[in-house]
Amino acid sequence: MAERRHFEEGGAGYARHRPTYPPALAGALAALPAGRGHALDVGCGNGQLTVLLAAEFDRVTGTDISADQIAHAEPRPNITYRVEPAEQSALPDGAVDLIVAAQAAHWFDLPRFHAEVRRVAAPGAALALVSYGVPQLDGPAGTRFKDFYWGDIHPFWPEGRAHVEQGYAALDFPFAELSIPPLMIERDWSLAALAGYVETWSAVKAAARAGQGAIAETAMAETAALWGDPGTEYRISWPITGRFARLD
Repeated sequence: MAERRHFEEGGAGYARHRPTYPPALAGALAALPAGRGHALDVGCGNGQLTVLLAAEFDRVTGTDISADQIAHAEPRPNITYRVEPAEQSALPDGAVDLIVAAQAAHWFDLPRFHAEVRRVAAPGAALALVSYGVPQLDGPAGTRFKDFYWGDIHPFWPEGRAHVEQGYAALDFPFAELSIPPLMIERDWSLAALAGYVETWSAVKAAARAGQGAIAETAMAETAALWGDPGTEYRISWPITGRFARLD
């Protein structure tokens, strides 16, 4: 699958250019389960959320199907990283207080993943499927960037992207739900930082494979023309959404 190949090959780019989660998210997630002994971050990528969970839990396991993503993951003394699928963990039954999947659950085989969640969950454990939504750019180039996302490049997003755009509202989630406080990812980025982030998009890579790389190049050139001084930083934000449950 093209989208899987994108993630398998994108570890270095993700580590450099993807937005990182606020520490408040890890704190909110840690408040969901009964205990803070062991957290499992499934589809952890390069460990952006994993390292924050390490400050809240005694032990964290981060797993991803991509060896390249795991190779670029940030180490911590209490983190163990493994290359393995979301639907089949090497952990024993009842071993985990919090199961998290951040910006990843829309790629899973959800019935198999849900069964694995129930297997590894300790009494009083919690499940959190976290996503950050469509980026919102402030400044003079904001409208052009929005049009690029929803217009020019949108046909190249894989089907699962719709779940992200909908805040995971339509994602299969057969659990009694909880909520966490509203949170945002916010960054002040130069034009170069924004361009690096856009290059990590699976839609941009899919367009390039289809011989349509000029779509992103043209849109970013027009964004640059509106930006002004390329070193000027403008605020870009992503609303944090998700589905959350206590697995009692």
